[in-house]
Amino acid sequence: MKKFNQVVNHIEESFAVFSMIVASILIFVQVILRYLFNFSLIWSEETARFLVIWLVLIGSSIAVREKGHATVDALVAFLPSAGKKFFSIFANLAGIVFCLIMILAGSEMVSSVVELGNVTPALGVPMAIPYLTVPVGGGLMLFRFVQMLVVDVKRSYSDDQGQPEEVMEK
Repeated sequence: MKKFNQVVNHIEESFAVFSMIVASILIFVQVILRYLFNFSLIWSEETARFLVIWLVLIGSSIAVREKGHATVDALVAFLPSAGKKFFSIFANLAGIVFCLIMILAGSEMVSSVVELGNVTPALGVPMAIPYLTVPVGGGLMLFRFVQMLVVDVKRSYSDDQGQPEEVMEK
């Protein structure tokens, strides 16, 4: 499982970096061409937009892994250890439910654009490709929330047994 986790981490991080670099270059080139040469690449804005959408949803999975999403912990900070464990498990379960909804709704969106045969205006690629961001991003986040839930349950169990805590492999 550790090796699989490392592979997923590498793919997520590599794609996030690639998306950010390519989108930034495309936008920069588009601005230069438009304002200095009065010329525009019709496909660059759409490509950059789709790359940023992929970046946001892949980045959301990375944020779940790194516990980087915004949290409201004013109440939880004052709870005893057992209460904190409960809320952590509850938050992971809520994240899992949210991701399942994302996957289901995103899959329906993808299947509907596939049935309609929609294509993107500038690139002419199937709209299913940019729409796949929702179920793919939801699936990656689901994977991360399940990992965190397993870690929280193991920690809760090991704390009750007086054993050392086990942390999620990064």
